[in-house]
Amino acid sequence: MFVGRLLYIIGIGVVVGSGGVFLLGFFSGSGASVTSSFGILNGLIAMGVGDLVIQSNHKSNLESRVEQRSS
Repeated sequence: MFVGRLLYIIGIGVVVGSGGVFLLGFFSGSGASVTSSFGILNGLIAMGVGDLVIQSNHKSNLESRVEQRSS
């Protein structure tokens, strides 16, 4: 659960940071937009993986609770 939340938080940070660099580079005419685009994509992937880890952990916890109640 900790790993999933950590990945999600890191993903949010990367997306926000890369989005800021993308906007600043866009308005200043810099060529850093491609790097920032990959940073945003990487952050979104980290957020998605973190969300999948959280959901699978939550699902396994619910299944173990159901098994304990039925025993």
